[in-house]
Amino acid sequence: MLLSPAMKTINTYKYYEIYRVVKPENKYILRQKLINYAICHGIKAAMRAFSCSRNTVRKWLRRYKESNKDISSLADRSRRPHNSPNKTARHIELKVIELKKRTGFGAERLKEEFDISCSVGAIKRIFRQNGLVRERRRKHERKRLLANIKRQWALFGQISYDTKHLYDIPFYWAQMKRLGLPSHQYTAREVVSGLSFVGYADELSKTYSCILADQVCKHLQAHGLEMKGIDWQIDNGSEFREKVNDLGVPSVVSAFGCSYHYIPPKAYRWQSDVETVHRLEEDEFFDRETFLSREEFFKKVTIYWLYFNIARRNRNKEHKTPLQIIKERMPHLPESIALFPPLDLSAFLCKHYTIHRRGHDLPVHPYT
Repeated sequence: MLLSPAMKTINTYKYYEIYRVVKPENKYILRQKLINYAICHGIKAAMRAFSCSRNTVRKWLRRYKESNKDISSLADRSRRPHNSPNKTARHIELKVIELKKRTGFGAERLKEEFDISCSVGAIKRIFRQNGLVRERRRKHERKRLLANIKRQWALFGQISYDTKHLYDIPFYWAQMKRLGLPSHQYTAREVVSGLSFVGYADELSKTYSCILADQVCKHLQAHGLEMKGIDWQIDNGSEFREKVNDLGVPSVVSAFGCSYHYIPPKAYRWQSDVETVHRLEEDEFFDRETFLSREEFFKKVTIYWLYFNIARRNRNKEHKTPLQIIKERMPHLPESIALFPPLDLSAFLCKHYTIHRRGHDLPVHPYT
């Protein structure tokens, strides 16, 4: 083989320095220069010129000649051993595959539960080789799949009920203290359409949660909805929990024929629908609106919730507004179902229920 002028130039770099930085598929170019130099000038000269060992030159020269001067012989060969005495037996691999498909367990739990004889690393290797490693879904993918499932639910099949503390919003807090604005929000949201019913109060109280639930049920009943098909999902907070001789939201909604259930302890994602609303209104309303009085607060918050229920499109609900979804799924319902105004629960309590003053304001429960 004749050398090109470039190949006749003696390398100024050591063989192993170049070997480390060049891409694996291009290493044969360096080896080609090495063996060409060795053919023309001898092994010792190639060894000195490329600053490598004599055995390196001999190895590549031997491979090149044994392959009848085939340049592909200078590519890397697999270093995989010809036999592996510690290789996992085939029947164990089949057992691991079958158990993984049946249980969905990870490698460590699978070994612990079924006492598999191979190591955890071997089990993981079997998973990878057989395509049994499932990638974790990203948050936006889980939300999209969950939204598609909820879209198939019956309209007004579930109402999620939760509360929001307003005193931890920095921009709103100073105005709240100066003007005596509400410090808590009570939110009931219909899951499929996103229609929201809210009330505001100056404290966290079971009485206020009962009043909003009562008014929402009356509102829905007045618009012709079948109350027996509505299920209320309730948080585990003290403002919702019932005790002996201490009625609460479950008794209120049950009086209208609705069913209810509490979310499991620490199941924070169960209330994601209503928690999403709380985050949105904080970004869009409480973090940017200023007020001159309590009356102005309720005027502005009323406009915001009318916009939210009637005009604001939801990206997770096919860019439709709550009212649009309701009109598509239940055309017979009047549009006024979305005109529920935010309630001033503190004023509503004083106006509609008798207050007995015995050291504290003790309202007479409306359902006893």
